[in-house]
Amino acid sequence: MTIRQIEALPERPRIRAQRHTSAWWSAVMQPMANWQDSGRPAASLINQDRLDHLESTADVISSNLEGTAAAPNSDRLEDLAKQCQDWLALLSESSEIAPALRDELLSQIRHLIWLIEHADLFGGARVAQEASGVIGSLTQAVSTLDVGSPARGRWMNGLLAMLAACVFFNQAAPIVQESISAGSDLVKEISTIVEQVQRDD
Repeated sequence: MTIRQIEALPERPRIRAQRHTSAWWSAVMQPMANWQDSGRPAASLINQDRLDHLESTADVISSNLEGTAAAPNSDRLEDLAKQCQDWLALLSESSEIAPALRDELLSQIRHLIWLIEHADLFGGARVAQEASGVIGSLTQAVSTLDVGSPARGRWMNGLLAMLAACVFFNQAAPIVQESISAGSDLVKEISTIVEQVQRDD
């Protein structure tokens, strides 16, 4: 994820950071050594200069990609956590979708909750990335429900509430309503396309 974020930077900071990605990767993955080797203290895995470059790169990413999933504008995760809990309850009671799909959605949402609870360790960018994946999965699931069914209406309301919580976390508050409307239109478009494909089949 960090490498993808570096690739989104302007040319000069991107080139500077890319010189160090191999060293950062090796320090994390330790391809030639065992992480549990007690004879190799953490300080021996990477030198301070490389760590300083990594921290500086994080600052550059935050300033250049502010307001995106890479550098969310907010650390308020309460609304997002609440929406996750609401979705867990909705899915646990749901019989409208295949059990395997329901279990996959539950697993994704539980993982998102875990990341929210550990945001101080993994950061807001990781939460935002996972939340985007959850919204995509929920959107696909909504599109499989019968148009006009009560279940679809409940799921659509839940999807838009989740979208609003994500937008508030990722973006400035004044554009929340605008984004909800855009999200609603997107879901309608996706659903229309799915229905068209199903009719053609």
